[in-house]
Amino acid sequence: MQDESPTTEYLPARRLSRERILEIAREISQSPAAWSLGVVPLAIAIVNETRQIVYANDRFAALANAASPEAVLGMRPGEALGCLHAYESEGGCGTTRFCQYCGAANAIVKSLGGQRATQECAINRKNVTELDALNLQVWTCPMERGDQRLVLNSILDIAHEKALRTFERIFFHDVMNAVSGIKGIHEIIAPELPDRFMPDMDLLRRAIEDIQNIIETQKDFLSVEMKEYSPAFALCDTREVLSYLASYCQSFTFDASRTILVDPSSPTLRFSTDLRILQRVMVNMIKNALEASRPGEAVTLGCEQGEDGVVLWVRNNAVLPRETKMRLFQKGYSTKGSGRGFGTYSMRLFARQCLGGDVDFESAPETGTRFFLTLPG
Repeated sequence: MQDESPTTEYLPARRLSRERILEIAREISQSPAAWSLGVVPLAIAIVNETRQIVYANDRFAALANAASPEAVLGMRPGEALGCLHAYESEGGCGTTRFCQYCGAANAIVKSLGGQRATQECAINRKNVTELDALNLQVWTCPMERGDQRLVLNSILDIAHEKALRTFERIFFHDVMNAVSGIKGIHEIIAPELPDRFMPDMDLLRRAIEDIQNIIETQKDFLSVEMKEYSPAFALCDTREVLSYLASYCQSFTFDASRTILVDPSSPTLRFSTDLRILQRVMVNMIKNALEASRPGEAVTLGCEQGEDGVVLWVRNNAVLPRETKMRLFQKGYSTKGSGRGFGTYSMRLFARQCLGGDVDFESAPETGTRFFLTLPG
């Protein structure tokens, strides 16, 4: 082991000799696991207790712009990947003040202590002509081989995902600003117009609100799927919720050929939920029921006391085909063509992940189709 002379502002600077690194690397390369690690579709690097690479697969070498996996042996991950800070101190990767905040370094330290870890790691690296940035997801797992403490690093480049999330946020922000501007113009000019324009202005107002609702629903969907949504629970009244939904969703049928009714036998029940998400789920149910109904038919909303809580439901006369019943909640499945199929999937996603409940259905020729949202009491 080399003399631990370099100073450090975070992790130890000491390293094993080149000869010892190559000896460990040969042992690993001759093990049966080496072939498996070589074909894993992730960048893989194994480091020893001094955080030096003793094994790398081809994907890691490609990520590091290295000629071969052997070219990175003995380096530390930041050095191999070209981190701008890796050579700011004599001790190298892990020893600078910046390394205290490095996700990869902290994940390795945790696994050297015997625990698995997952961290994101942002690396700025400079090549000859330009600044390059890496956004990585790093999974680490402790290993032992003889008297050697090792850490297996699995690394995924998530730059595309991070960029997409940034573009999504910018897009939603800009679109909502534009819609808010249109709504503001509507509020300014509507009171100045003659009464004969009021029906048209009211229709325009509802269209603007529908656009806002569509945008907010999509934002919520992405937020919930990414597990970033924080539910806000409050007490609600079943009759009030059903009456509002019936009134709001009736506007979806501009020709009034289909009606929405509230079952008069539905009890008044008090329950706690995230009303924003509940309305997302129920409006989706009602829209689907209206689309499946024929002119002159009614969609009925109702509620009941369930065994474990409150049940809200939507019923229409149509019967689902067998394939639809089997595949209804599959993400991307739709009877309406490609690019659809997120409505029923999102209902169950919202119900389970945000409300602690569930969405299911029953469909039979005698009773039609009923979707129901079960919520804890």
